[in-house]
Formats: sequence, C-alpha cells, structure tokens
Amino acid sequence: MMLDIKFIRNNPEKVKEALEKRHVKADVDKILVLDERRRKITGDLDEARAGQNKRSKGGPKEPAELARLAEASGVAREELKKLKEKIKVTEEEFKTIDQDFESAMYSLPNIPFEEVPIGKDEKENKILREEGGKPKFDFEPLSYIELGEKLDWIDTERAAKVSGTRFGYLKHEAPLLEFALINFTLARLADKKFVAKVVKKNKLSTTVKPFIPLVPPVMIKPEAFRAMGKLDPGQEEERYYLPKDELYLIGSAEHTTGAMHMNEILPAENLPHRHIAFSTAFRREAGSYGKDTRGLFRVHQFDKLEMFSFVKPENSRAEHDLFLALQEEMMRELKIPYRVMLICAGDMVWTDAKQYDIESWFPSQNAYRETHSTSNSTDFQARRLKVRFRNKENQMELVHTVNGTAFAIGRIILAIMENYQTKSGSVKIPKPLQKYMLGIKEVMTRK
Repeated sequence: MMLDIKFIRNNPEKVKEALEKRHVKADVDKILVLDERRRKITGDLDEARAGQNKRSKGGPKEPAELARLAEASGVAREELKKLKEKIKVTEEEFKTIDQDFESAMYSLPNIPFEEVPIGKDEKENKILREEGGKPKFDFEPLSYIELGEKLDWIDTERAAKVSGTRFGYLKHEAPLLEFALINFTLARLADKKFVAKVVKKNKLSTTVKPFIPLVPPVMIKPEAFRAMGKLDPGQEEERYYLPKDELYLIGSAEHTTGAMHMNEILPAENLPHRHIAFSTAFRREAGSYGKDTRGLFRVHQFDKLEMFSFVKPENSRAEHDLFLALQEEMMRELKIPYRVMLICAGDMVWTDAKQYDIESWFPSQNAYRETHSTSNSTDFQARRLKVRFRNKENQMELVHTVNGTAFAIGRIILAIMENYQTKSGSVKIPKPLQKYMLGIKEVMTRK
C-alpha cells in the first residue's frame, strides 16, 4: 500500500475528492470495509493465539495439581485441538482478506496538493512561465531529423534493420555531445558551490548539500519496481520484462535509485540524501502509437541523468523547489528556450502529489516539447519501500522522496541541434559544453 490507511479512515471524503480530481476510479468504501474485516480477523487471530499459548504453557506442579490436570487433560487436549483448527481457518481467511485489501490499496494514486490544477489531460496543464529568447532565423529552420542527416549524426535506418523501430545510432560528434552533457551536469550538481548559488539566487530554505554521483543497475526485481509504484495501474504495459530472470528493465534511473535504501533506516543527520544518477532507460512507448514515429524524440532506449532525494517530510516542498530551480539554471546556462508547466491532477504521474514539467523549444515544430519532469512523491513510495528515519522525538517516520530529470540526454541533444543551427546546416556547440567537446565550437555538414 502507498497511502496511509489511517489517513483514509479519517478522511474518506478527501480521498474520494482526490480520486475525482485525478479522474481515477477506485472504491474507497470497499477499502474501508476490507480494512474493518482485516482488523477484526487480526484481533480474532491474536486472541486465539493467546489462548493457545496459555493452554500450552507448562511448569513445575504440586502432586494434587498434577492429579487434577491428568483428569482434565482429555478436555484440555480437545480444546487445544479446536483452537489450532480455528487458528488455521482464521489465518487462511486473513490471507485472502489481506490480498484483497492490498490489491484495493494499490488502486489508489497519491493525493494531489491543493494547488495542483484540476484537469483531465495535458491540454489542461498550466503554463507558469517562458524563459529564454527564441532564436530568430533569417531562414526556414530545419528539423533535427534533417540536421541529423546533414551532420551524419543520427542513423535510424540502420538501427531499424538491427533493432527495429524507435531505435537509433548516434555518430561522430553526437556521442561527444552526450558525454559533454553528462560532464557538464556532474560538474554542477556534485559541486556544493553550484548548489549554494542556486539556493541563494532563488531564496530557497534548504541545505546546499551537493548530489552524490551514482550509476545504478538497469534491471530491477518486481517487488522493488512495485514498491516504487511503477507497476501500478496503467504502467506495467510500458515496461520490458525478462521472464527467465524475473527482472524488469528500468524506465529511469529513479527506479533503482529510489529502491536503493528499501527496508532501511536512514540517519536523520544525512537527510536530505541526494543522488545524481546516470543510466540507460527502456520504455515500450505503448501509449504513443503514431506519435513521433520518425527520429529519436520518442524511443525505446535512451540515456538519462536523474536527480533523486530522500528528505524529511517537512522539507520535501523546498526540495522540490530546488530541483526545479536546478533544472532551470542548467537550461539557462545552455541558452535553450523553455517553459515551465504545472501538471494538472489528471496528467500527473501516479506516485506524485505535485509535478512540474519543463518543455524545450523546437523551432522546426514551432512548439515546446517535454524534456524534463520533477515530482514530489511525499511518503507514497517510502511507505511501500519502508525507508524511514528517527525524528526528534526518536520515533520512526517515513521519508519523502523527490525526483527530477537533470537531462534526458537524447532529447536535449535534439533541442540543441534545432536551436543552435545555422543557415548552412551546421550546428554550433553551446559555450559551456565546448570544453568537454575537445574544443569543438561548431560542427559542419557532411552531406
């Protein structure tokens, strides 16, 4: 389960309102009935086991007591037998109810914050701001697909021959640009001074603690994936599963980074515990039939840099603000025009209480396209992961989890190509990346 059952008991109408806001159908009343039955059966079990223990206890006895017990032993044995049978039946009943209860609890998404806009899908997301001047060309801008052909950077034709649709080869300077973006990101997020600059600039009430670099596994056990909330309704069809190994391929470094501290108690003094994780990610794009079928914008395999934090509950909102500020600061450095979106309840990821997206400008499409996301999942993931800390009262408390895209590398390369193109079809390299690109400042056409 990912919502607190105590919260549901005390706030059933609030949960129903949240479901309506998110356009999710789930039976809260059924959950409460199952919860009541489950608690009653738990009480019956405890009572029966206590009776069994009482009747099973032995010890030194006086001769008169032994004689009395011997006379009553037949009755006692019969009572003990009945108790054992009752316990067995009740345990089976509990197992069935518990499975039904857990399944019903998994049908509930996170509760949106009050400020999350009401809406059904992406059309009702709220534009918060636009940043960066859109490039003004004195020519018709080419698409990244056309530029990829001219530069010989992208080969989807041979990738289709080898791997199928929605795959591609990156060639020549394109891989250098990928690793430049990785180094650019790590040099900033792992640097306390950079984090401090962003905290000060945005007047945030949070620590300047840097991010710990991480390369996590790209395969994950079903129980860990489920605990992260990534096998919940509508999500499993997006996943690649390896049945012989009983492992899934991750769709983001978030998935194995978040599960890293499953069943652990984190030292309170180490919170927030921040990671910047790099991994290859895999998605079926099952719900994207007919969308972006050409090119590399929507693919089955891509590389991604992901921010992730385990944080105290009272600090998760500030942590989420920091993640968005870091995303924006790096986008401004690269001078890629973008806009910030506050995602409506119906379009939010299942695990999230609040979500922002950043969309980068693509001149050839005259449109903004999603390249980043950042989410506050509150204690929704931590509850199933059982990641806790001891608070000031020395009581166990669940952490909150916050995640955010540093860069979906492939998509940002495409945005750079389109925004930094020239009339001749060459592409200039953003100045902050040049030192990671063997000094290359501009890539000329090859075709």
